[in-house]
Amino acid sequence: MTNTEGIPPPPVSLWRNRDYLLLWLGQAVSELGTSCTQFAFPLLIVRLTHSIAAAGLAYSLGQLPYVLLSLPAGALVDRWPRKRVMLLCTFCLTVCVASIPLALFLTSGPLRLLLLYAIAFGLGAISLFDGLAKQAARAWVVPKSQLPTAIAQNELIVGSSALVGPALGSWLFSISRLLPFVTDALSSLILLCSLLFIRSPLQDERRTQRHHLLLEVREGLIWLWSQKVIRSIFLISSYINLTITASVLLVLDIVQQQHIPSVLYGLIVAAGGVGNLLGTALCPPLQRRIPFGLALGCTLMVFVLLFPLYGFITTPLLLGAVFTSIALCDSIRAIFMDSYRFAVVPDALQGRVSSIYRVILFGVLTIGSSALGLSLEHWGMLPTVGIVWSGLLLITGLLFLSRSMQQATFPQE
Repeated sequence: MTNTEGIPPPPVSLWRNRDYLLLWLGQAVSELGTSCTQFAFPLLIVRLTHSIAAAGLAYSLGQLPYVLLSLPAGALVDRWPRKRVMLLCTFCLTVCVASIPLALFLTSGPLRLLLLYAIAFGLGAISLFDGLAKQAARAWVVPKSQLPTAIAQNELIVGSSALVGPALGSWLFSISRLLPFVTDALSSLILLCSLLFIRSPLQDERRTQRHHLLLEVREGLIWLWSQKVIRSIFLISSYINLTITASVLLVLDIVQQQHIPSVLYGLIVAAGGVGNLLGTALCPPLQRRIPFGLALGCTLMVFVLLFPLYGFITTPLLLGAVFTSIALCDSIRAIFMDSYRFAVVPDALQGRVSSIYRVILFGVLTIGSSALGLSLEHWGMLPTVGIVWSGLLLITGLLFLSRSMQQATFPQE
């Protein structure tokens, strides 16, 4: 007889994991509503003020909490009951979005604009806490062996919402400028109901001893400093996200220079969404067949080979092909990196480590996006492509020279 004692049973399929399904389906509905608001909110600001700068300020206020509050937010999310944080944040997001129509009805002039700016900042701050708690909850409710599939399914939500949300938001806005926000508020209520039906606490038992908030932030920083692979992942991921921002700006610049119709520009951007979905579908089988370090190296090599083409291509078809291929590789890269990160980070540190990543990411994006815009305006296309490509060569070379990155493997249960 074969001795099977001590061998753990295979994990339950994600489609039979009740708490995961409630979390995933509720987030799918909520993400679609959020994409409607993200599309309609700047459009509403422009309609009210006739100013692009006013819409840009609203966007910046929505991103500001990620820079200012990420570190304390991560420590607090690790300290507080995770499920309760998600319930409270979802309720507050519902109230914030529902207050947009109220602000339009009850106020006017400068006061109305100030209220909308306050709502933009509030949505950003609440979304920060909510996102940290959701990421940690997903990493807890799913076995490590199923994390790549779960994260790929989350990317499917994000990619689908990015494709459908703007079209749905524009259609709703054409009917009534309030309808996208009402739809978002209803989607948040659906997420709230799904969270109420989750039975598990979505976290390990927390320690009763509490330290000063700064000491808890320091604890997360010390742990991260001891993890060479995670540090490398954070730096690589931040630069690749900046590269994706550069890709979008370069495509927009090429479209303007070549006088490509706006309809074709929309198709090129939509093709990028299709690339994200294809990468999401390909990632789980790739994760089972290709080692972690090799997969990251291959995706970075594709970036290195494709990105210089932006300096030479001018036709919409080739532009769409390059944009789609880069989006596909980025999706695979993101799923591999996020799966490794959530599997390695201890449950009690998930919020703090994720918050450190957000500080690095948004810091790089805030400074880098401005630098990219200035480079395109003053130096032109080829020098900007060359600068970004040099960074890609550097991080790809460092990855292949790093023994720890080459030997990194996805942790088992």
